Amino acid sequence: MKAVLFDLDDTLFDRNKAQEEILHRIIHEFHEIFKGIDEKRIFNAFLESDRLSTEEFNAGDSIDVVRIERSRKFLNILGLSENFVGKITEMYIKSYPAINVPVKNAKVVIRNLAKKIQLGVISNGSLDVQHQKLETLGIKHLFRCIVLSEEVGIRKPKPGIFWKATTLLDRRPEECLYVGDSYNTDIAGAKKAGMQACWFNPKGASLSQKDVKPDFEIHTLYEILGILECV
Repeated sequence: MKAVLFDLDDTLFDRNKAQEEILHRIIHEFHEIFKGIDEKRIFNAFLESDRLSTEEFNAGDSIDVVRIERSRKFLNILGLSENFVGKITEMYIKSYPAINVPVKNAKVVIRNLAKKIQLGVISNGSLDVQHQKLETLGIKHLFRCIVLSEEVGIRKPKPGIFWKATTLLDRRPEECLYVGDSYNTDIAGAKKAGMQACWFNPKGASLSQKDVKPDFEIHTLYEILGILECV
């Protein structure tokens, strides 16, 4: 094994915690429009709007459209006016990637691995947000390549985005291990590209399919260190 490549959201950056934090800030900033609405209902509305928007992004919608539509859906679910769509979207984009919420042990694992092996990131995401997340976590400089779908025009699970990273690292796919939390985009995509795949599965989810299996399955990022000692 010559290189380890990582997904970003919910593998290194705790997207769920970041969204909780940014939503608290949005509720505080625009308290007048959310007045009288139970906070749990607000959170559930945002999670649903994010889920729907993520599906649209994976289906091919641009990131700019998805961001606006997420805010629109969020307000619509709550029965609120769309007048604040632009301001909520702007605040989300500005504040969300600056929230320092690494997945547990992500920083120490990356710093440890960077001393021994080439590292990279492959993410379905935008340049402005994803680069800022890595800067916020303080680990961006440890990656030899950062490949983002918005920049290369290819999204996981298509193998082309994985091959772009191997080209930048001057490695063959079979020399690389890809680590990600999504079975459908990370594991299926990496295996299709000829890489070994490690499914980061902290919640112990069951395999949704049986035709493509990960080479490894871990529940904490620390387990990667043990895997690399054995391959």
